[in-house]
Amino acid sequence: MLYSFIFFLVSIAFVKYSRFFKIPGLPNYILPLAFILKFITGYLFNIIHEYTYGFGDLSHDGSVFMLEASQLNAVFYKNPSVYFKFLFGIDDSTKAILKYLPKTTYWNSGDLTLINDNKNIIRIHSIIQFFSMNQIYIHVSIMSLLTLYGIKNLYNSFVNHVTIPKMVFFWSLFLIPSTLFWTSSILKEPMLFLGFSLLIKGILYDKIIWKKIVNIVLSILLLVGFKPYIFVCILIAFVAWLIYRFIFNYKFVFTLISSLIVIVVLGSLFSKQRATVVNYLTRKQFDFVNVGKGGLHVQADTCFYYFQPYQYENLTIEKDVVLIKSCDAYVMRFGSTQKPKKVRLNPTGEHWRIHYYTIGCLSFIETTPINNSALQLVKNIPEALINSILRPFPTDHGSYLIWLSILETWAILLFILLAFLKRRSLTNENKGLVFSLGVFALSLFLLIGFTTPVLGAMVRYRFPAQLALILIGFIIIDFNKLKTWKMLFL
Repeated sequence: MLYSFIFFLVSIAFVKYSRFFKIPGLPNYILPLAFILKFITGYLFNIIHEYTYGFGDLSHDGSVFMLEASQLNAVFYKNPSVYFKFLFGIDDSTKAILKYLPKTTYWNSGDLTLINDNKNIIRIHSIIQFFSMNQIYIHVSIMSLLTLYGIKNLYNSFVNHVTIPKMVFFWSLFLIPSTLFWTSSILKEPMLFLGFSLLIKGILYDKIIWKKIVNIVLSILLLVGFKPYIFVCILIAFVAWLIYRFIFNYKFVFTLISSLIVIVVLGSLFSKQRATVVNYLTRKQFDFVNVGKGGLHVQADTCFYYFQPYQYENLTIEKDVVLIKSCDAYVMRFGSTQKPKKVRLNPTGEHWRIHYYTIGCLSFIETTPINNSALQLVKNIPEALINSILRPFPTDHGSYLIWLSILETWAILLFILLAFLKRRSLTNENKGLVFSLGVFALSLFLLIGFTTPVLGAMVRYRFPAQLALILIGFIIIDFNKLKTWKMLFL
């Protein structure tokens, strides 16, 4: 712990004296103070996961990332060349994984996604472990540094597009509860946030061409590498902005109608691609439902079998799983996006390795199955938006933490309402920003609502969309119309 404390003090000094953390117009103590608050939040994040969810141990994704990063780091000391092959994705063959990383579960997800973002965060933490000595709060410090730099990027990019005082704007950005909480963790969200901020900085703030190109390219690598679906939502927003800006010259209604027509036409003409997207969303929803309801995934030679809790009486579940009575199960190929098939299994004495085993999530909610139907996907839009934007409700199940999410959600919605009531006249540039952020938020809310029936996961995944909504509010609100608040801050 002494090593972690020394690293923490060095980090504070780095934030105070490094030019990377200088913001013109703000006192020098602001960013060191913000770093301390981020580190404290990261500490609380681990406490919550240890004692609220993990019964004394770091739990869920965080524990797996740290464990598998340690296993990957250990490969370096056995065979450095193999480590670097894993690190750069040169050799991810099943043979190599079984030899050097046999106990990992997150490392290999097959072809379910083009890029396994779990691998990339494991890679990052395996590099940090060369000097962290596996002390988790050094990892927390580094993630806090990266995301504090991301806050600086967002501040610099938007400060000239808002009317509120600079100090208020900085702390408002920094203290958004969900953003502060998730970006202070050792999960993928810090790298996602850094990538998102670099993209905004490259587009809105950088004036020198080479800096603009470097930041945009780096942001794309981070977004694709750690949260590919966020990058997809950004691409959708970018295409919509091109239509809004260059075809309809900032005419919102015409852009909206034409975009809907284009989506319908493209969906009709490219039926194969439409079916692929619908199938992918169906599979993601299916997987999340299984996690939410609880169940057992076991690994056979060429596939996974999924059993629901009521079927456990047909199994012996110890170190391995053995079928003792005939029963139905779902069969899924390794990482395949094909629809899972129901099969009848008979006892053979075969031992299956436990891949994922859970009793279910307290915050699971029932959602309408997509069932590989494009029409059903469209019908699910209202449900998806209600769930992803408004939930959790006070009547939903979950831990006491859902009340924090409820308060944040309604505070954001009230802020957006206030911003529209006290709006200002916007330039075309600001209209474009509001439109782009709105399309991005809507796309992400829909994607989350379609696929995620677990409120705990939904709250985590939607924080970039909520951040986009808050930025919209800051851009459109006229601070001069808020007489009471103006007197407090001026």
